[in-house]
Amino acid sequence: MSYAFECLDTSDSLQVADYERAFYAAFFKVTSNRLIRSLWLWDETEQRLSTRIAYQDQLIVVGRNATGMIETAIATNIACREWQAAAFDFSLPRDQRCCEFLTFFTVTDHRLNYKLRFWQACFAELRQRGLEIAYGTTAARLLKLYQRIGGVVLEQREIEREMRYFLKFSLERTWMKRLSE
Repeated sequence: MSYAFECLDTSDSLQVADYERAFYAAFFKVTSNRLIRSLWLWDETEQRLSTRIAYQDQLIVVGRNATGMIETAIATNIACREWQAAAFDFSLPRDQRCCEFLTFFTVTDHRLNYKLRFWQACFAELRQRGLEIAYGTTAARLLKLYQRIGGVVLEQREIEREMRYFLKFSLERTWMKRLSE
């Protein structure tokens, strides 16, 4: 399968609605990560999901399938006026030129090579915007994947019997450059 990667127009309510429905579709069956039920804003009636960070503060890169449906997305807090990680009481970074990954999902295509190409495109977009470092939180289930793409655990804590990890990513990872060669 081939996907087109693009930045979502967060000022377009129709694009945001499509994104929120895809976001919901990717997470509504997830039961192993109970903390996301309180972290994000769930609209069960409309089957939409959003983060608590304002859309004007986000850069959302999406991958669309051949029919134009959103298959994958990564939402990034590029303003960092508020931090999603603060909900878990992690120590907030003081770095300049940083951002925060808010969510990453795929709806149906879970192939690793596809995810890696998508992350490569996202990292490149963030670097073009002058960003050097990204932070994010994850549950234990995805920790190894995020470490594979360069995430370094800065802190970890148990919250409501679930482990949460606070990660730091260099957006200049050399392995990302090798993927495109």
